[in-house]
Amino acid sequence: MALRRRDILAGAAGAAAFAATGAKAQLGPAPNLRPGKPFAGTELKVLCVVASQFRAHEARLATFTEQTGITAKYTFVPFASMREALTAEMVGGGGDYDLAIAMDQWVASLNNLFDPIDARVREKGIPLDRWPAAHLRQGTVNNRLLGLPSRGHVQLLFYRKDLFEKHNLTPPATWEALVETGKAIQEKESGISGVAVPYGRNNGQNLMVWYNFLWGRGGTLFDERGQPAFNSQAGLASVQDYVDLLRRHRVTPAGAVSFTEQDAVNSMGQGNSAMLPVWWWVRSTLVNPQASRLTDAQIGFAPMPSYAGRPRTTFTNTWVWGITQRSRRKDAAMELLTWIANPALERDILLDPKESDVVAVMWPNLMDDAVNARFGGMHRLAAEGLRDTQSITFGPEWPQISEALETAMSEAASGTRSVPDAFNAAAASVRRIARRG
Repeated sequence: MALRRRDILAGAAGAAAFAATGAKAQLGPAPNLRPGKPFAGTELKVLCVVASQFRAHEARLATFTEQTGITAKYTFVPFASMREALTAEMVGGGGDYDLAIAMDQWVASLNNLFDPIDARVREKGIPLDRWPAAHLRQGTVNNRLLGLPSRGHVQLLFYRKDLFEKHNLTPPATWEALVETGKAIQEKESGISGVAVPYGRNNGQNLMVWYNFLWGRGGTLFDERGQPAFNSQAGLASVQDYVDLLRRHRVTPAGAVSFTEQDAVNSMGQGNSAMLPVWWWVRSTLVNPQASRLTDAQIGFAPMPSYAGRPRTTFTNTWVWGITQRSRRKDAAMELLTWIANPALERDILLDPKESDVVAVMWPNLMDDAVNARFGGMHRLAAEGLRDTQSITFGPEWPQISEALETAMSEAASGTRSVPDAFNAAAASVRRIARRG
């Protein structure tokens, strides 16, 4: 799906219209809920990570209770403590929680926490194609559906719109064009680097942009037998391309070799970089005067670049809701999950002027005219990357695998090892991790 100039102009005009009217969706009855309120009087307990989107869910529970007679009590846990809370519920919980949410990287190791919901979803008639495959895959373990996506992040390319207009530049559609655009910026603007990306070690942050290089080159992390494939010819070429932004083309900030993701965001926010490939939620940081010197008028965004002739990609971060195995109220919990999975709920939050959360994980809302009017076309751009992107299957050994990969990337970026040496060593390490299980 290509976004045309007239789509962008229409989005800009729609944004002005949205601001003028203060438009808001109206949340009506959700479809697919059982008639007759068979679970009236049931109270559900929900284990949830802290997020404005889920606070907005909680604020709308009266509509769910009105339709079903079911009440729900949310327990909010900070992100830093969420995995521990989920693990504690899986190992020693007594069925205290009926519904819980987990991040994609944790689902495989928490598979004993969640009850498969394949049959329940079929019974409800919930169409699974309302979610992009990259999000939906993260709720599936061993061909069993354990959860439905509800919160998800994608990557976009943010750029300095004012500088691009000043120098008659267009947002790069390919990585090759990104290099040339970065060089052009640096030639014309003293003290501003072309693009800010992280290469330092910090929970795999130096890998998250690189995945797009890997998939764009036609590579994969693992082959069909589950063995490392990131050190294939295509994989090594993708690493070299990514590292070359820093070491050969020099279109990154001088200190990027040790940058975390936040360092990259700060570099653009402080006016020191012209482009930034990063998660879409970072837009709120870039326009926050307490964190950034930039204004909304200075910031543009585009789909992540790819290679010429290759489809767009975007690395995703996905959170899925599942019903706990020990719940004694699974049928009622499925009613709440059905209500959450309703596109109208997501849309209502996106169009609420009191809310600013950009998250949408369902096709109807990614392509919705009013949603795109409010956010300047951001969601259609995200959809362009989501259509054909790959995603990562996060097995229980993923934390160790990620550590091996981020170490290799740091070594390649710093020059302490060549790209082949660093990633061949990582492949050997990952094979050992897989053997140990």
